[in-house]
Amino acid sequence: MAAILLRMPVEAEAKKIYEGLATSDGVKGWWSSRTEGPDGVGSVMKVSFPDAPITFDFEVTEETLGERVGWRCLAGPPEWIGTDVTFEIGSDAEGSTSVLFRHDGWKTTEESFPFIAYSWAQILPRLKKLAESDGRDPFFNF
Repeated sequence: MAAILLRMPVEAEAKKIYEGLATSDGVKGWWSSRTEGPDGVGSVMKVSFPDAPITFDFEVTEETLGERVGWRCLAGPPEWIGTDVTFEIGSDAEGSTSVLFRHDGWKTTEESFPFIAYSWAQILPRLKKLAESDGRDPFFNF
């Protein structure tokens, strides 16, 4: 199975980054302004996008306070279903914070995979902005 991996430095405390990932309200601040659902492991977050006739539904599969958040895609385009998204928040030897993003479980690297990898590289800096400056600026704001 193929994976998309991205590492991003973030000049913010791990707790602040975690807050942007672990709640629907947090995700609204950087990914899609139309994100709904309860919070917590086992809950399902529904993310809507402009011109998309369906929601992308993600089950929250794991949360380790200030360290890690995991989602599994339950509904959306067929190639997304069953894929896992994880965010690992860590520090390097100098104490700088970073996020290791992983979108795993892709059955193929053909079709939409390159576009999705490119899209994540465009979207994730919005999480960085949210954590560093409280700048709510979702990539999809509608």
